[in-house]
Amino acid sequence: MPAPPVVPVAAAPAAAPAVVAPSGEHLVYIVGCVNCHHQTPKQIINAPPLTLAKGYSPAEFTTLLRTGVARDGRDLYAQGSLMGIVAREQLSHLSDAEIGAIHAFLRNDWTAARAAVEEAKIATFPPPTFHKN
Repeated sequence: MPAPPVVPVAAAPAAAPAVVAPSGEHLVYIVGCVNCHHQTPKQIINAPPLTLAKGYSPAEFTTLLRTGVARDGRDLYAQGSLMGIVAREQLSHLSDAEIGAIHAFLRNDWTAARAAVEEAKIATFPPPTFHKN
């Protein structure tokens, strides 16, 4: 007697990968927020402290990062501000979840004391020496 035909069994659909929420702390370092606002000498980039973000609503913060327009309506891009340029050219590519994570971290966990720790990392450079030919 011949064996019965083998009927393929449909594979169970693969489980969707778990979505991991982005880390705001990770992003403020990777994106460069801490570098420009706290780890670069003020003579090079005079950026305000990141604690400024505590005064932004989530919608205002999203607008700032996507367009370079501050909560008071100033268009930082039009003013030639580095923040306006970075917002339009780089930060505008962040997802809503990433912007939300950055904002939540800055509002809830970024402190003046933490900023001071980062500012202590600013490299000190010797004064330039000029050589005469």
